[in-house]
Amino acid sequence: MADPQTAPKTCPGCGAKLPEVALSICPYCVTPLGLDTGKTEEGESPFAGRLQRLLAHADLPDAMAWSPPEGPEFIRGGQLVFRGKLALTVGGLAALVGIVLAGGPTGVVAAIGYAIVLGGVWLLIQGKQVTQASVQAELLRRPGVIADRRSETNLKGLGGSTDYYFLIEFEGGVRGEFLWPGRGVNEEPYPSNLPGVAYTRGVELVHFKHIRV
Repeated sequence: MADPQTAPKTCPGCGAKLPEVALSICPYCVTPLGLDTGKTEEGESPFAGRLQRLLAHADLPDAMAWSPPEGPEFIRGGQLVFRGKLALTVGGLAALVGIVLAGGPTGVVAAIGYAIVLGGVWLLIQGKQVTQASVQAELLRRPGVIADRRSETNLKGLGGSTDYYFLIEFEGGVRGEFLWPGRGVNEEPYPSNLPGVAYTRGVELVHFKHIRV
């Protein structure tokens, strides 16, 4: 097995921080790392049997072909774009009314309309940037088992949000910890020891489709 001390600390392909153990591929972008890890000192992974049954499951091809809904950042970008388009419409109408009332391109109402239009343009730009950034990394579909999870609560103002981090094991014993931003009380986080297909973009877990094995 390759010495963990000589293994790279970050992936040369995507720049993500790698686990402490030596790996043959990056768990986030599947870039080969040039290491042949073989078996760990502890022996075969406790999830190896479940992964083999998962790989042979009849539902796996459909799960691998399925496209999940995008995450919260993609949705937030779409909301910003919608608000920007709405502001452009409202601002344009306000500017037009102001021009008619004032008999020219000046006046308080027209100026308010121009300001709303500028705000709409800013929202459109921000929304498109957020949307593009959220799907910049390639969507990977891989069979795996959630080995463990942890959470971090971020307090902001009078509220807060919870981010979940899932340690997922893939075929060959490759493991990576992936971020899953909390979706609120309407969507529960995935439990540990859950087998299925992980849909990931970089270090983010977009979705995990359970397959019972």
